[in-house]
Amino acid sequence: MSDKYWVTPEEIQLKKDRNRKLMYFYSFLFTMVLSALVTILASQI
Repeated sequence: MSDKYWVTPEEIQLKKDRNRKLMYFYSFLFTMVLSALVTILASQI
């Protein structure tokens, strides 16, 4: 962590929570796109 920006523990926790929510959102989105691609490929066989 840089000494220029002093971050409070609350801010660290908020950032961790936001990153966790983004990770869940992107994993959900990735799963949806992947299943759509699999469905499209399977229907062409």
